Amino acid sequence: MASVDELPVESLKAVRVDDTEICLAHAEDGNFYAINDVCTHENFLLSLGELFGLDVECPQHGSRFNLKTGKVTGLPAVIPTTTYPVTVEGSDVFVEVPE
Repeated sequence: MASVDELPVESLKAVRVDDTEICLAHAEDGNFYAINDVCTHENFLLSLGELFGLDVECPQHGSRFNLKTGKVTGLPAVIPTTTYPVTVEGSDVFVEVPE
């Protein structure tokens, strides 16, 4: 999936698991999180946005989503995004996407 070294703290990375676009985040709390990379407001990639604590902000209109819950924390988006379980094994970061 990805390497710990590819994702410094407070950074985002676009990854793909099968046909699902994922925004992988290494948050300020030191944990890794994965959410769907496509903003629910319009079709823009969240991985091109910015992290604000445990929220990711869409680069287009500023919608924000919580990395832990997927809930909207900033308008104009009103539909939450999907979150995915993340595990770290050694230097590898894995995202589990259900089939």
